[in-house]
Amino acid sequence: MTARHDVALVTGAGSGICAEVARGLAARGLHVVLLDKDAEAVHRVADGLGDRLARDPLIADVTDPHALTSAVDSLAPQHQPGVLVNGVGGDTRARPVTELTEADLQEAVTHNLASVFTMTRLCVPAMVAAGWGRVVNLASVAGRTYTRFSNAAYVAAKAGVIGFTKQCAYELAPHGVTVNAVAHGVIGTERIRRAWEEKPPQWTADRVSHIPAGRFGSVAEAAGMVCHLCGEDAGYTTGTVVDVNGGLHI
Repeated sequence: MTARHDVALVTGAGSGICAEVARGLAARGLHVVLLDKDAEAVHRVADGLGDRLARDPLIADVTDPHALTSAVDSLAPQHQPGVLVNGVGGDTRARPVTELTEADLQEAVTHNLASVFTMTRLCVPAMVAAGWGRVVNLASVAGRTYTRFSNAAYVAAKAGVIGFTKQCAYELAPHGVTVNAVAHGVIGTERIRRAWEEKPPQWTADRVSHIPAGRFGSVAEAAGMVCHLCGEDAGYTTGTVVDVNGGLHI
């Protein structure tokens, strides 16, 4: 079974950056397979894709490898993705390491790293068979350096995503499959804005003051680079970590 150049699978596609990525890829002419655990949210996104929706959304929790395996196994040959966007993750809990436990680390790794590992492992063989593929992993500025916005468990998990991306890029380049990561800074998704609204105004002002651009990034700005790396003209770009962070980390 081989992957199709014109089919993209996007995880975490029910909201935020990944919903916008799905819309962006559809606008570029790809047929999109959506995956999310929130059936109501992902069906709302699906309703806006029209005939660019490849099939009914896959409803699965990315922290459950068995559910992911079943979801990918359910794809018909015409829905085998040549493009995979691993887009879930995120943690807005700014907690010191002295308050974290092993359970926090396990949760961060399961959500942010293990899910990327599982989806890549499941989808890449069909890309190798086709001799073409694109994998884009959502990392984070936190995995590039340190964070004022989250915690050490999240940083460790996203740093793992970057390491995984580079190794996969090295292994898969001879097969025509590129693997890249996009390290976003603070993006103004609904989830992030809700989390920040709960903080004292001075807390928010202090964090924004450390962003040279002086603002959140937009969801469209965040998704645009992801969509570019999914394209035919990104075929000589692999193993990269593209920073989309308003100058927060240079």
